[in-house]
Amino acid sequence: MGESRRVPSAAGPPLATTVSGPLDSSTPVVLVHGMGGDRSTWRMFAGELRSRGRTVVSFDLRGHGRTGPGDSYRLGDFRDDLAAVVDHLGVDRVDLVGHSLGAHTALRYAMAEPGRVRRMVLEEVPPMPRDDADLAEAITPSATFGERIRGVAAVIANPGPLLRYDRALGAPVTEAFGVAEPQWWCGLSKVTAPTLVVSGGRRSFLPARHLRDLAYALPSGDFLTIDAGHSIHRDRPVEFARAASAHLG
Repeated sequence: MGESRRVPSAAGPPLATTVSGPLDSSTPVVLVHGMGGDRSTWRMFAGELRSRGRTVVSFDLRGHGRTGPGDSYRLGDFRDDLAAVVDHLGVDRVDLVGHSLGAHTALRYAMAEPGRVRRMVLEEVPPMPRDDADLAEAITPSATFGERIRGVAAVIANPGPLLRYDRALGAPVTEAFGVAEPQWWCGLSKVTAPTLVVSGGRRSFLPARHLRDLAYALPSGDFLTIDAGHSIHRDRPVEFARAASAHLG
């Protein structure tokens, strides 16, 4: 449901985008999917938002879905894709909801353009490593064996994201999270949007303590655990929708 668009990006392929609802009635909610997914992974949550009268925008990041491959897969490139979509909408501010790499992308955008983000929900957001101790934990937007097993049913039901995923982006993204960036943590102070950080708890490969640290490093951050693993909006959709919708207002 919604109008399909191809949004030009600054230095990448046109971004396959869906806009559901008017852009002049309320702050739109922009959904940013994780690595290996596409905008269809938000279908249930997008429906919940629409039932609450929200305008919903979702798009496929470069290397995913119907956007197709990109020439570059730096973390800043994904942020620029999101920026292109927000600029295309022609609105002053948006709400952002992101998952995994998409959550990291949303956070990078909010750090660069704090005045454009009203409220934000970050599901299983991977932080940049702070030091050698963080690097030793090898935290990247991937998945454990258990998470892959839980995702088999989702792939069978919706194989499109996996089939269209450009596997060439895996290495540069993993390498980017293999470099300590303590200054990235300093940049969190620039984010002005009230932000809910949601952890998948003990089932996730991302240690909850790192997500908690990130939430409390934000000027207006809050933290919530839903013990579901890395894909909370997929595996615990009702609880995720309730928490995210309450935060977005």
